[in-house]
Amino acid sequence: MSDDEKRKHHRFLALLDVMVLPGERIPADLKLMTVDIATGGARCASNRALDADLQLKLTLTLIGGNLREPAKMDIEAAVLRCTEKPGAIESRRFEIALRFTRVESEDRRRLQGYLNSL
Repeated sequence: MSDDEKRKHHRFLALLDVMVLPGERIPADLKLMTVDIATGGARCASNRALDADLQLKLTLTLIGGNLREPAKMDIEAAVLRCTEKPGAIESRRFEIALRFTRVESEDRRRLQGYLNSL
């Protein structure tokens, strides 16, 4: 079965900044940006590797789409996998798959509306 067949949520291309709250096993200089996103998770580019199953607390800022102003969302996520991309620029050296584990229902509706406007 292909990844598309296994995927529960349609992914949308969106380059969004992600702020990760400091924590154990989280590099202090971590920079994370979405490559694509769905209501259930995101594929991100990162300057640092993250361990699989690492739990993250994120602030995701939605910009563009149907929004008049940026909207911040607090999300909890788990790292599904981290893959090094040889030859990529330093800020995008790692590709990280995230599964959202906690999103408030209002934020989930806001995210779905935002994705539908892309």
